[in-house]
Amino acid sequence: MLRIVGAWFLFTLSAVGIIWSQASIGTMPQIVEKNGRHALLVDGQPFLMLGGQAHNSSGWPGMLQQVWLAIETMHANTLEVPIYWEQIEAQPGKFDLSLVDTLLVQAREHNVHLVLLWFATWKNGSNHYMPEWMKRDALKYPNIIGRNGQPVDSPSPHSFAAMEADAKAFAVVMKYLKEADPQHTVIMVQVENEPGAWGSVRDYSANAQKLFEGQVPTELLKAEILKELNKPVVAKGTWQEVFGKDADEYFQAWSVARYIGYIAAAGKAVNPLPLYVNAALRDPISHPSASTYESGGATDNVIPIWKTAAPAIDLLAPDIYMPESEKALKVIELYDRPDNPLFVPEIGSSDEYTRYFYSVLVHGGIGFSPFGIDDNGQAQSKAETEARLAPLA
Repeated sequence: MLRIVGAWFLFTLSAVGIIWSQASIGTMPQIVEKNGRHALLVDGQPFLMLGGQAHNSSGWPGMLQQVWLAIETMHANTLEVPIYWEQIEAQPGKFDLSLVDTLLVQAREHNVHLVLLWFATWKNGSNHYMPEWMKRDALKYPNIIGRNGQPVDSPSPHSFAAMEADAKAFAVVMKYLKEADPQHTVIMVQVENEPGAWGSVRDYSANAQKLFEGQVPTELLKAEILKELNKPVVAKGTWQEVFGKDADEYFQAWSVARYIGYIAAAGKAVNPLPLYVNAALRDPISHPSASTYESGGATDNVIPIWKTAAPAIDLLAPDIYMPESEKALKVIELYDRPDNPLFVPEIGSSDEYTRYFYSVLVHGGIGFSPFGIDDNGQAQSKAETEARLAPLA
């Protein structure tokens, strides 16, 4: 399937008359907009990412053989694979990029591009991939506090020390890629992984509460932003005054986005590769309470806040695990915006999900990547791998 739709996509680009400038091999990957449509350019040419994402724990050398077998079976042109802050900076200020080296070498051997997933402050709402030396210092690198005063298993977006440490480590990785990967095997980088918080709509610590009771930043008080958020246009006010019942969630989204935007800006300052943030979704039809999903992440209702708070992020991308067509198609529609190229970096790998590839193409999406393509350490044979991945081949 991937080979057929890839050829169809390139034909469609020519048919509609979208002509992009020629460039030499090694040109910086970039996302461009022309006549209301977006494209990812790799080596100066439009590139449709036919990807596959490895399992969360499969970014290690011992696991990669099965990852590459899966990529070959799918005929994919891109591997999305995590790199782990806890391994890269196991000791403060001492960096080990050997994992990145291994991925670069093997990707080139397989003639496949990479999207690196920076598992750092946030991974699915928690800080489990922070270095051990940070986890041991909860005062300096705190988790959030819930409304009931109890700690929640999610990092506080109000820790300047943690933000600085993450930004420093991310900049080291991006600088290393600039030096070690001049041919741009890596075409995009995901900053964090499904950031936000489960178990609390926001941080209720004393520090966070003081900020919450203060004035909404002027950047968010622009008329076009408030109108998109369905809020009255005002010149000033506290979070509660301006956003009412949505104040807690909007405050959390602003806080998380500013934190990640700071990290992204530090990385782009040394290597301007395209950067994105992936989102664990809310139900796009019923619009449930923020207490029922990962609050503060780039859900559809807070996209304007994220766009304002994190300008160094090129796009916000939905992780789709809603098989119902009404919901999945609504998500695709909501993330296809003039200011946001559509990219689905993570989606289920069964037939009930892969059918949405065509909807992504119709919306001009730049890529599609089913999750969990490898055998996750089960040591499957080639025949078993081919049978499991038949819907993607």
